[in-house]
Amino acid sequence: MDSVNWDAPAQLHERDDAGSDMFVEFRTLKTGALADLIAHVQTLPSEQKARLVIDATGVGSLNIHDITALAARPDFPASQTDA
Repeated sequence: MDSVNWDAPAQLHERDDAGSDMFVEFRTLKTGALADLIAHVQTLPSEQKARLVIDATGVGSLNIHDITALAARPDFPASQTDA
């Protein structure tokens, strides 16, 4: 991913571990700019991070590996809001 729209509208979802392998339910935890949600995820305990997905307009679905990689980019902006 070359350039990232850090301001893209995004939603943070958490997988419900009660679902089966064939049917997984997600609940929306938070909405906001992509950069703010990535910054928020970075503050969470590692056991919770594995169940998270960010869906961002123009970017698609990001799992925790994608989220961590984006947070490590040199062009990742500091969060503008209180995560």
